[in-house]
Amino acid sequence: TASLAEILNILDRDGGLIVHDMLSPQTVASLREELDPTSDSTSVGPKVDSANVNYFWGEQTKRFTRLAQRSQTFADQVLIHPLLIAIADALLKPHCASYWMNTGQMMIVMPSGAPQYMHRDSDDWPAMCGPTKPVCQISCMFALSDFTAENGATRVAPGSHKWSDFSRAASDSEITQAVMPAGSGMIYTGKTLHSAGANKTKNQPRFGMHMSYIYGWLTPEEAGCLGVTEERAKTFTKQQQQLLGYRCYDASELNGGRLWTVDYEDIPTGLGWPQ
Repeated sequence: TASLAEILNILDRDGGLIVHDMLSPQTVASLREELDPTSDSTSVGPKVDSANVNYFWGEQTKRFTRLAQRSQTFADQVLIHPLLIAIADALLKPHCASYWMNTGQMMIVMPSGAPQYMHRDSDDWPAMCGPTKPVCQISCMFALSDFTAENGATRVAPGSHKWSDFSRAASDSEITQAVMPAGSGMIYTGKTLHSAGANKTKNQPRFGMHMSYIYGWLTPEEAGCLGVTEERAKTFTKQQQQLLGYRCYDASELNGGRLWTVDYEDIPTGLGWPQ
């Protein structure tokens, strides 16, 4: 079992690492039980007619979010996973008053799914993506089924977060795959090149769950608070509410301001929640 310091050192050196047994078999089973109905009913590919979106999404890939609404296990075991929180505290908190969820997203690569193109997640914020920029995003791809070379295990280019030229492509020799058993997680930074692999199997979907955090002053990929009803949000802890966008970003102690408010109040106060 690696210590937090060892994990942070490997992240700094390689840009990513695999941690086994991040989720117990029971947690994996509960996540699958709670989310499989949506997995089954979700179609592959996006609903918009956009070549660029379709290319990134994957024509044989199912994606859906709103996981905190759909799964109590996600809210309690993944959204606030102790190891991910510790890593985010170490790498993100020096640059922000608080961080929040970028997205919690199921990514199911179905059989015959082509490989996704290599990309950096921090490309979503061009001003924050470059060799000299600080890490603005921490991500984890959880395996909810075994990730194999044949069924689309995530491809990753170790060390790509430190390349001097972020515009260059990774060669085949620089790319490896995150082959790992269910319950494992591949933790990586937003500066690391990666992509979904090709699913070459005939009948074996690859069930992946992406969880990521970003600075509280960046716009996230997922509109988290719109995917969770207000009544459900009231049942969550303050930490869960903060990550889902049901709390404001308050940098007043850092000589900054407050963002994401209601009537310039923290969200629960502005919405009139019972104190």
